[in-house]
Amino acid sequence: MNIRLKHKEQKTGSITKKTHPCFVVIRPYQWIKNILVFAPVFFGGKLFDTAIIIQASLATCMFCIAASIGYVFNDWVDRKEDRNHPTKRMRPFASKSLSGKDAIWLTILLASILIGISIVLVNKYLLLICIYTYLFISILYSAYLKKIVLLEIYIVSFFFVMRVLAGGIATGIHISNWMFATTFFLSILISVAKRKTEIMIIGESNMKNHRATLQFYSMDYMDHFLWASGVISIVTYALYTVEKGQFLVYSLIPAIYAITKFIMITDEGRGGDPILALIKDTHLIMATLTFLAIISCNIYLLPFTR
Repeated sequence: MNIRLKHKEQKTGSITKKTHPCFVVIRPYQWIKNILVFAPVFFGGKLFDTAIIIQASLATCMFCIAASIGYVFNDWVDRKEDRNHPTKRMRPFASKSLSGKDAIWLTILLASILIGISIVLVNKYLLLICIYTYLFISILYSAYLKKIVLLEIYIVSFFFVMRVLAGGIATGIHISNWMFATTFFLSILISVAKRKTEIMIIGESNMKNHRATLQFYSMDYMDHFLWASGVISIVTYALYTVEKGQFLVYSLIPAIYAITKFIMITDEGRGGDPILALIKDTHLIMATLTFLAIISCNIYLLPFTR
């Protein structure tokens, strides 16, 4: 574990040195989460509808900017605690490569872009309410809510759900109740995996100095919570496939494999960042591609064979 941890620290440090701190703090690689905005479009069979794609793309851009504003604020608030973490100590504010003045100017720049896009989408008031509500809760979470045990996990999970809701609102596509439930429980799975990995990496003795809520989560509790959320997400997705019918049920096979593989990765201490876990694990990549291929064939190719 120590060798692996040392390697991670060196790798993180080298990346930080080669990349401008402002680019690091807005975390563009995390923007891949916002692809959830396209979930209603993909599952609704509207992936080739140009007008809908444009609306979803604008909503995705807004979520990317709003998320980056939240990352800047969060990293500034957490700069002291991050210095006690083996990898987060390399973040720009924790390592003092960026100052408070830099945070203010970067936030102003991002907010200006967000407002500019909002003007373009001024008629989509429900979408704007959704995105700005996300931004408000994100800031509130960084300032206070993340200090509340258990609630902080559910809030982070709800952020993922809001992306799917925004996609439905922006495009006018109805979101299945089972899709909503599946997204929510998968989000809980990811949030719990992150907390468990943090406990494994920083150690129980140092939890209070990094994230105060971690000291209230036992490993047994996190394991049970992890498996429960994983199993429930599988069940809700299975019900979604039954609701839709046709051959969609076969996508359950790669879906179950991906979820159980992610739980295994989490047990190894590599589940803290689901994006990096996906990129670095061949099995997860293949399972995800197979999952998407089955759904694509069912939604976009099967209707033409009849």
